[in-house]
Amino acid sequence: MKVWVTGGSGSLGRSVLGAINNTFPQIEVLSPSHSVLALDDQKAVDSFVAFHKPTHVIHLAAQVFGIAGHMAHPADSLLMNTKIDHTIFSALLSTPPEWVYYASTVAAYGFPYISMPLDEKDWLTGLPHDSEYGYAMAKRHAFSYLELLKHQHSTNFVYGLTTNLFGTGDRFLEGRGHVVVSLLEKARRAKSRNEFLEVWGSGDASRDFLSTDDAATLILDMFGKHVGVVNVASGQEIRIAEIAEEIVNQFNLSKGYKFVGVNEGITKRVCSVETLKLEAPSVAKIKSFEKLQVEIRNFLERA
Repeated sequence: MKVWVTGGSGSLGRSVLGAINNTFPQIEVLSPSHSVLALDDQKAVDSFVAFHKPTHVIHLAAQVFGIAGHMAHPADSLLMNTKIDHTIFSALLSTPPEWVYYASTVAAYGFPYISMPLDEKDWLTGLPHDSEYGYAMAKRHAFSYLELLKHQHSTNFVYGLTTNLFGTGDRFLEGRGHVVVSLLEKARRAKSRNEFLEVWGSGDASRDFLSTDDAATLILDMFGKHVGVVNVASGQEIRIAEIAEEIVNQFNLSKGYKFVGVNEGITKRVCSVETLKLEAPSVAKIKSFEKLQVEIRNFLERA
């Protein structure tokens, strides 16, 4: 057995690699960095796959801009992510593996939502929200490659509609990072300048948050299985205001926080995990808000 993990240097990728080493220490793992293997270089990826012939693939690599970045550059997000996926799947269709995990996104759900919590049966009903359109459509397109692999080569797959992630090693990108790391970095600055914590939106937004460590555990629960489309989430709704309050308390920000009414995007998004429970029983043990509290403490220790 040989596992190829793309995006291994990212926050989720590091968690997945750590989980594989702990759970399956005997497995050969391939996770070359971008400097070694550029995932948009068709010739290089073709040669890599043909030579190594991975039996299992965990495809996590993507160009993620965050809500502000996806709104500002929808075409870039669509083109960059489609190119990466096309390059990888072209190689895999020539040298098919036994199993593929593909990290998609809950942004791929059609909007307005048909169900809440989000149910997998509704994910292709309607078009994605404008704020995430380019990224979401690139991720939708990847599903067709997985279906072809299954139909032509009997490759089992998991198409993971991934919720909002947080975790150690997540990158802060000015104006376009993930929610939690962005709030933490803003809090660090607010603390040093004795300012309030500025939070995007109106205060009404809530999300389903999942730590990268928990996400990695869920992925390995589904290792080798043919699950198809599944929400990779906690099933727990957490308001952005709750996170802001916790950050203010732990950082001891005397001026508190305030919502600034920009870049709110979708107000509420929480996922059904009924399908996930059947394939990944560890989802029942997840306590996302407690993990968020720990992540805030860890950030403070590193700051």
